[in-house]
Amino acid sequence: MCGINGIISIDQDVEISHKIDCMATISKMNNKISHRGPDASGSFPGSSFVLGFRRLSIIDLDETANQPMLNEKKDVVIVFNGEIYNYLEIKTELIVRGHTFQTKSDTEVILKAYIEYGDDCVDHFNGMWAFAIYDFRKKRLFCSRDRLGVKPFYYTIQDGLLYFSSELKSLHSVFQFTNANHNKVYEYLAYGYRINDGETFFEDCKELLPGHVLTIENSKMQIDSFWKLEEDMYKHDGSKNYEQEFEELFESAVKLRYRSDVPVALLLSGGLDSSAIARVTDDLIESGNLDQNEIHAYIASFPNFKDDETAIAREFIKTCKHIKLHEMQIETKNLVKDFDQIIYDLDHPLFSFTSFAHNNIMKTCNKKGIKVVLNGQGSDEAFAGYDRYITGAFLLDKLVEGKKSFWKEFKILNKKNGHSKPFLISQMIKSLLNPPFASYLRAKHTEKSLDSLNPEFVKNCKDHYKSQYKFSLKGNNFNRYLLNAINHQGLNTILHYEDVSSMQQSIEVRSPFMDYRLMEFAFSIPEEMKFKEGRTKLIIRDTIGKKLPDNITNNRIKIGFQTPFTDYITKDENLRKYIFDILSSSSFKSKTIWDAAKIKEKFKNPSKYPNFPFWRVINLEVWSKMYGVTNL
Repeated sequence: MCGINGIISIDQDVEISHKIDCMATISKMNNKISHRGPDASGSFPGSSFVLGFRRLSIIDLDETANQPMLNEKKDVVIVFNGEIYNYLEIKTELIVRGHTFQTKSDTEVILKAYIEYGDDCVDHFNGMWAFAIYDFRKKRLFCSRDRLGVKPFYYTIQDGLLYFSSELKSLHSVFQFTNANHNKVYEYLAYGYRINDGETFFEDCKELLPGHVLTIENSKMQIDSFWKLEEDMYKHDGSKNYEQEFEELFESAVKLRYRSDVPVALLLSGGLDSSAIARVTDDLIESGNLDQNEIHAYIASFPNFKDDETAIAREFIKTCKHIKLHEMQIETKNLVKDFDQIIYDLDHPLFSFTSFAHNNIMKTCNKKGIKVVLNGQGSDEAFAGYDRYITGAFLLDKLVEGKKSFWKEFKILNKKNGHSKPFLISQMIKSLLNPPFASYLRAKHTEKSLDSLNPEFVKNCKDHYKSQYKFSLKGNNFNRYLLNAINHQGLNTILHYEDVSSMQQSIEVRSPFMDYRLMEFAFSIPEEMKFKEGRTKLIIRDTIGKKLPDNITNNRIKIGFQTPFTDYITKDENLRKYIFDILSSSSFKSKTIWDAAKIKEKFKNPSKYPNFPFWRVINLEVWSKMYGVTNL
């Protein structure tokens, strides 16, 4: 797990030293992301390119595994950020094909896999990655980002040169971008998420989309897709039932993510997903299938917050022989301290207070010397975890099937899951609508944010969001709704903040549920194995869930990793003073995208506007100040 940087001339016959001081520039970029790799730094210059690298040593701690890394003939060089979990299996295949290895690293496995398989090497990898390979033999750059976009890859093109990096701030340090992307700013303020379309918060910066490769050859840059999550991609084993397949896949995904030459810890929440990982971990140790004696688990505790799940986790861990729980209290007094710097450090405006809390957890883990943690990310998106967001598409499918099944599910969601009838009907209407229009209505009528934004700003940006999901009378809206959220909407937002938050503290996050095999599996099983009779993630509950306490397995209320920011606005005097200093600043009041006076009035009485995006407004203002943005 590391940070990568690079500069390359799109015209391979042009030496970049004629255009810039390439070594000074790459050094500046490396220094800006030193937190991603405190263990080593490196660079490699070619006539038309230069690669930079910062290393966080996880696999093969020897300095021979440092990067940039060349093959023996010194005609192929790589910089790589991430982990290839199945690198040992690929290495065995490559040795059979005649390759030899000088290190024990997964970096060298990628390098040799590229030499053996060419661009198709990415099809062999199970992991998270962003890498760049320069092939001297072909005068060609080959870059790739993992299937689901766990690892970032940002780039900008300036004066015929492609600059790329693991973080936006690295590119910003070179070019001092001052123009924000208004479309992204609008989506953030009005909708609360960032559409996964290759754009970033800066006008002049892009990101390589998940499951894509970028190549430069013959003075031409090209971007192509090599994988996209769709239905029925998984090849099932006909000799096993779905439950057996899931358990074996999940155990494999967890076990692979413990491959490390440094200790691996767990992030626990008290919910089904992280508890399932902990249960399988404990069982693997007990059976001798995991070469660790004790695993440390960490949970964030919010004193006096009604949705705090610490007590549930505490009781569950008592059933695990090999896992030790550590509780980390997130106190309100820490909110104001270094707030501005944290917003800068985390690259983009943060989408919820959860991002801030996650950063505090990572800081605590860093102080304890932890380099790798496992979490439960990805399960909710693939196995239908948040019932309140998916009920609309689900009920519409049931209505298409027939009235009997529809009314049965409707009544259960109302009586057992506690969703009001008006709410369920509103979710069905939302799923009938074009998603951008539904989001617009939510911003206008539920969050009541649009009346505080400049009408011209709204008019210019509201049609930018193009959805891949559209309701169909043929049914199957449920799975397509979930796929849209994974491929184009919310998951990308979450993965970004988890990566940058953890790597800011030099920590690698691994997510077993993000294993692409599990993702493909989730969309190759019957819908009722994910969501039925008000119960979410059924296949998890009916397999690993049977080994968990009943209050975890059969809990119908999905809390998620929530944090009480709106409570803090009124109860924490330091935070309140900090916020109103921002609201009274000349920078805030001079912005043309919003009505500063209207927003300030809402902050004075947040209980009157319970759904207003208070957090997002403050974050955007601080972000624009820290990055010197001038066009808002």
